[in-house]
Amino acid sequence: MRPGEGEAVLQATALAPFAALRLAASYLRMKRQAKRARRVFYHELVAKGMAPHHAGRLADEYASAISMRTMIRTVARRS
Repeated sequence: MRPGEGEAVLQATALAPFAALRLAASYLRMKRQAKRARRVFYHELVAKGMAPHHAGRLADEYASAISMRTMIRTVARRS
């Protein structure tokens, strides 16, 4: 290891928990927005005459794009 590299590793290690907290907060905020969007989408479909059962299934599909599992799969496919 070259001089100075050890300090960079220590700094990165020290900042990792903060980065993880920011990532988690961003994910939760995105999840909350998706839940609101799902509710609006559902009510619009029902208002336009779609059966509530079908509207619920479509709205669930709409909101499922924001799931940790889906996001990880997408990133893994691109790598």
